[in-house]
Amino acid sequence: MLQHASLPFSSRPVAPEDGSFRIGGDPDVLASIHEPSVNVAIWARLLPPDLGPEIAARASRKDDFEGIFDAAEIKEGRLFDPADAASPLRADVGRLLQLFAALAGVPRIQVFFGAIRNDQCRKFHVDYVRLRLVTTYLGPGTEWLPEDAVCREELDLAPPSPAEANRRIVRDAGKIRRANAGDVVILKGERYPGNERAAVHRSPPIQAFGLTRVVLVATTYDKGS
Repeated sequence: MLQHASLPFSSRPVAPEDGSFRIGGDPDVLASIHEPSVNVAIWARLLPPDLGPEIAARASRKDDFEGIFDAAEIKEGRLFDPADAASPLRADVGRLLQLFAALAGVPRIQVFFGAIRNDQCRKFHVDYVRLRLVTTYLGPGTEWLPEDAVCREELDLAPPSPAEANRRIVRDAGKIRRANAGDVVILKGERYPGNERAAVHRSPPIQAFGLTRVVLVATTYDKGS
């Protein structure tokens, strides 16, 4: 069981799942990412209203927070203080980073926290890391595919455009899943020990719609990754 402080969030209704992913209204569901068949684990939660003003302020800023940090520093709350009463948003980030550090079990973690205003990964792909956490505080969440919706043999090919790549990779566009704002998403990558089926996902397209996302991304940091 994950060790976590009391977290002031409500769960949201949980969708049915297949063997490749788990979704639950409790943070302990995140530990299922270590099950061999699971490559996506999602803690489905609702953000409390008191985060709203800070999230809106973060969306307008350009000073993103990014770096590689010792997991021990994160676990001790020295990067973002989970008890920061002056900033509920920073406290939330601190709690999520602590959860990820405990779950990942690696010495170093790469962290990004800030606003995204353009399309990043338009093609469905896998990450060449062990594990990655993504939480979207504002805007559309990460898009991902259940295993029965993926043509894995198409992932490493190089078609002329991301749109064409996605047409080949996605067996059934109706099965594309999208996380909600507030959800804590853990994605298994190609570097996970013994893993053969990393999560297939992408960042949602936002640029054409003039949208801004506020996102926390934490990634296991390995030499050469």
